[in-house]
Order: sequence, then C-alpha cells, then structure tokens
Amino acid sequence: MAKLGNAAAAVKATGGGGVKAKVIGGIVLAVIALIVLFNIFNFADTDANKIGLHYGGGVVEDKSFKSIIPPGSTNKLIGPGDTVYAYPIDQRSYIIGGDGADTDTADEVTVVSKDNVRLGVRVQVYFTLNRTEETLKSFHERIGLKTDAYEDDGWDTMLRSYFRPQIDRALSAVATNYNWAELYNNEAKKSAFQKAAAEEFTRLLPAAVGGDYFCGPSYTGNNACGELSFTVQKPTPLDKGIIDGLEAKQRAELARATQVQKNEQVNVELQSVKQQVAMLGAQGYLLKTAIESGKIQFMVIPQNGNVSIPVPTTAQTTQPAQPAPPNQQTQPNR
Repeated sequence: MAKLGNAAAAVKATGGGGVKAKVIGGIVLAVIALIVLFNIFNFADTDANKIGLHYGGGVVEDKSFKSIIPPGSTNKLIGPGDTVYAYPIDQRSYIIGGDGADTDTADEVTVVSKDNVRLGVRVQVYFTLNRTEETLKSFHERIGLKTDAYEDDGWDTMLRSYFRPQIDRALSAVATNYNWAELYNNEAKKSAFQKAAAEEFTRLLPAAVGGDYFCGPSYTGNNACGELSFTVQKPTPLDKGIIDGLEAKQRAELARATQVQKNEQVNVELQSVKQQVAMLGAQGYLLKTAIESGKIQFMVIPQNGNVSIPVPTTAQTTQPAQPAPPNQQTQPNR
C-alpha cells in the first residue's frame, strides 16, 4: 500500500508541473505573437513641419526608397522593418555671429579687404529644403545619410560641413574688390558687397552638395524654388585701432569743414561791409552801425508838429556849513 501511495503522489506532482509548463509556454507564444504583429503592422508618424522618406528594411527586400510620408501624418502603415527619415520643411537658418538655433555663437568670417585690412563679417542665411521627391531622395542618400541630417545634431553638422566653407569662400572672393572703409561706412558699397557675395554663395553651394537641395525662405513646395536669403552685417576691422583712427580723421574733417563754412560766412559779411562803405562813406557806415547797435538814439519829428523834449535836470543839495579848523578861526579886530 505504501508503494501505491508514493506512486500516486509522483503522478500528481508530474501533472502539476505540466500545467505550469503549459502556462509559461503560452505566455512565450503570446509575446512572440505580439512581436510578429508589431513587425507586420508597423506604423509611422510625421510632425506638421517635417516630411518623411519611407525606405524598406525587411528580411526579404532591399533597403530602397518606397514613398513620401506627407507632413502631419499619423499611424501611417509601413512594412515590417521599414524606416522613415524625417526632414524639416519649414524655414531654416544658418547664422554666423549671433545667438539662436543653427548658430556658430560669437563667430565671424574673416576676410581681407583690397587694402589688406582683416575684417570680421557676420552672416545670416535663410532657406528651406527642396521637397521635390527626386531632389529630396537624392539629398537624403548623398548628404543626409552621411551626416545624419534627419536628426537635430546631424542637421547642424550638415550645415557646418557644407554651408560654412562656401560662405567663407564667397565672402573672401568678393571682399578683395573693396577697401575696408568702403565696407565699413559706405552703405552703397556694403549693399554691392552683399549682393555679390550672395551670388557667389548661390553658385558655390549646389556645386559643393551636388544638387539644388535648398530653396528660398518663401518656398512652400508648390511654388518656384527661389534664391536663398543671404545677408551680411557691417564688416568690421579686427584691429579696433583702425576704427579709432578713422573716427579721429572724420572728426578732423568735420572741424575743418566747419571752419571753412565760418570763413565763407566772414567773407560774405566783409563783402557786405565793403559795399556799404562804398555807398555811405566811412563816416556814414560808422553812423549807421552805431544807430543799429543802439549807441545813438534819434527821433523822427513830424513836420509842423509840437514836440516836447524832456531836459534832464541835476538835483542840487545844500550842504550844511562846516566849522573851520581850529587854526583857521577868525581873530577879533584890534
């Protein structure tokens, strides 16, 4: 009987282990099923200011371009293992010498003027990404994958790698056509410098990146691409003593111009005096000058009129008699 009891207990224990194993196995199968489902039903989202490039990445297919995911898409069904690379479609900027996004803080482009003065130039470039399908696909495969431009840090890296060198080249090439003072305080020359630099940068950038990947800031995807906005601030000599010298020179020129103006005014007044002396004579001119200055007063007496002219009177005061000194007292008659 004891043997039979031990055998029944063993069977019971074996049956309990099987149930536990089945439960664990079911959980594992459920997890695997969820993983399979998530890979089969893969979804993609894009922000309102970003456009997505859908690339295949499954086990049995190549990692090739499939489609464009429009901005603001939600739960876009894509294949298992596929990837979406999102790029910005709103206005972007690259600023050298300022604070903010996409900025080389406290930085300047150094150029040399026609008269060999080193200048610091601050630049702002505003643009948008060309979202034409073939152009955007080419940008991603030639530039985006290399710099991870679909990520924020990678986007900044792309700008520093491709924008900055062409800006330096454009400004350096154009600056040699102008003297430093023209770029510093001549607005017309500065505008011409900016225009020429923008044209040079627009020519250099597509050649460097391999295509017209960037459009003007007003580009929306449905209009003409347009030119990038390229502006420069006042080029400033790196040696501040040069500016001090220019300002001192300008002050001296202003003082000289003021003195010349004063001399011209004196000459005009002198000519007027000569003309009056010729007409009135020397005495007549002196009399006229004295009357005009108020030193001589006169009155106009009407004909056959009675005029009373007040005569100033001098007040006389009677002084009391003073006693004679003691040694001058009157002696009695003898």
